[in-house]
Amino acid sequence: MKRVWQRIRLEKGQGMVEFALIACFVVGLATIIYNSNLSNSAQSAYESVSSYLSGVPVTTQATLQDSRVLSNTELRQISNNQRIAHDQEALANLSSIFLGKSQNEIKNMLNGPSFDAYDPSKGLSQATLLFDYDIKNTGDEDGSVQTYFRNAKASPDVLLQWMEGNYIQSDKKIKEKTYNERVFLSDDLIDPSGVLNGMEHEAGTYAASVRCAFTFDSDGKCDSVRTWVTRTKKQDGTGNWLRYECEGLTKIVVTK
Repeated sequence: MKRVWQRIRLEKGQGMVEFALIACFVVGLATIIYNSNLSNSAQSAYESVSSYLSGVPVTTQATLQDSRVLSNTELRQISNNQRIAHDQEALANLSSIFLGKSQNEIKNMLNGPSFDAYDPSKGLSQATLLFDYDIKNTGDEDGSVQTYFRNAKASPDVLLQWMEGNYIQSDKKIKEKTYNERVFLSDDLIDPSGVLNGMEHEAGTYAASVRCAFTFDSDGKCDSVRTWVTRTKKQDGTGNWLRYECEGLTKIVVTK
């Protein structure tokens, strides 16, 4: 028994030494990062490691917050999977505000929502259009990043707060607004030319359209929301709408 306790104390001591060494490494790394000109993504990586050691999680939204003003060239230095996760989280946050609400309550939050059930046979243009989103400047040329909300069912400032998980009171007065930062970060949503996930598509300028569909329980309360994003533009010569799915953002479902 004495030998067993000696071994336990030894292993515990080794674990504390290892943790102390890692902590020293992180402190040293912090000093280097915050006293240099390293990129925001490097700082975010440090913050994620620090968060892990402290036991306090950092969400994708918080980790990539500063990336919203980066140029496309700078943004693509960050893993697209990580950026897709950011966009998925934003859309899930946006959808969650409707859970538990009645149709009348949702009507008070949005201008003219549709309550038609989602139908896979009807394609990508069904249900409620929450907003259209244009990339006006990628930050790679003259000027800073610039994006534009239009056809918004609630004020763009309110929609942005909802996407960050801040569920403030709805305001439907403003339907369009320009921002000097991005909302979405993944490859399919950062360039005016449209989808970049390997699909062939007609040249031109594409908007991003964010739509959602609701379901309701037997008490008339919203129990799930399905949200998706497409890149859209009118086809040259015909005027028909072209719609392309965005990688990782075609089926964001939240439930009560």
